[in-house]
Amino acid sequence: MLIVPRLPLGSGGDSLVMALGDGDIKATTKTVSKKTKRVRRSPEEARELILSTAADRLATIGLSGLNISGVAEAAGMSHATVIHHFGSTTAMRQALLSHMTTELLSDVREALARQDSPEQVLAGLFQKLATNNHGRLAAWLTLEHQDVSISEAVDGHNEGVGVLFSGMIDAIAEKEGATDEARQKARLRVFLIATAAMGLGVCGSALASLIGLSDDDLTTFPRWLADTMQQAGGS
Repeated sequence: MLIVPRLPLGSGGDSLVMALGDGDIKATTKTVSKKTKRVRRSPEEARELILSTAADRLATIGLSGLNISGVAEAAGMSHATVIHHFGSTTAMRQALLSHMTTELLSDVREALARQDSPEQVLAGLFQKLATNNHGRLAAWLTLEHQDVSISEAVDGHNEGVGVLFSGMIDAIAEKEGATDEARQKARLRVFLIATAAMGLGVCGSALASLIGLSDDDLTTFPRWLADTMQQAGGS
């Protein structure tokens, strides 16, 4: 068999390899990949892209999708670029938790500005914590990195978080007379909603199966919880 050297086909980056043998001529075309043009971003834009990509992977894949190499590839960045902005997988996950919680609290702020009912505000809080693996990420941080508190990961000074939760509690307590007792009940309601939502996000499906609840039951659980709390608040 005689191998004929590669023959350039022109500016398209293709080359032709011809193999002659047994009276047959076989030709194959190989395309040379071209380098993707580098996209220049500001540090803020790069961090935002990394975190939004990580959030998408958390929602669709889970915690296993939050690794530097996977996020870098999905974001169209190099491994070194993600390391430059976050330093480690753990730091990236902490930053993502902060990013997601900031969005949650922004929704709460908007709901309070619209003067939504306490039930609507709590329903929004529940929905955010129970979906997209937000609660699972917070639980992972608590269990795997007990040296880092959730408040530290969410907000270094914890001022924004504290102010917004205080605003939510005030709005709920105001409906009950704005007394000290009403504020304490409001705190407990927020605590119950948050822990129930995180529990649902972490192991809700497994628990439902053990208890005998269907997928439809899980879907209606938030509404049932809201109704139950409203009845308890009015009693």
